[in-house]
Amino acid sequence: MWTVAGYYAVLLTTVAVAMWRGGPLERWAAYTALLASVCTTLLAPNPDWSHIEYNIFAIDLVALASFWFIALKTQRFWPYWITGWQLIAIFGHVQKLMFSEILARPYALLSMYISYPILFVILYASGSTRRRGGVGV
Repeated sequence: MWTVAGYYAVLLTTVAVAMWRGGPLERWAAYTALLASVCTTLLAPNPDWSHIEYNIFAIDLVALASFWFIALKTQRFWPYWITGWQLIAIFGHVQKLMFSEILARPYALLSMYISYPILFVILYASGSTRRRGGVGV
């Protein structure tokens, strides 16, 4: 329970900083992370991780598409980092699909904790947008 509360604290901080200091693309990335997290909480409230979590996989695919689209809209490098981290999450699902003997705990940890580097990169990008003249591109 505390890990979920801690994650949502980091997530809401990221969204707040993106709204306050970020440009349109930083806000879009933060809203993508927020929407994906809320959808995951609602659609997969108690995953057991012993089999592939199809709901979470689908949400992660939509988040990947959103991050990829952000990367196509800018010349900055940070969207490629978040897209790459999200792609690692996708590969975790694909591996579980291909190899059912992967233990539930490593699969769960990869799926859950991959979000933190994404949020930290969005925080960094949001903080550096104003230094770049307030432009999100």
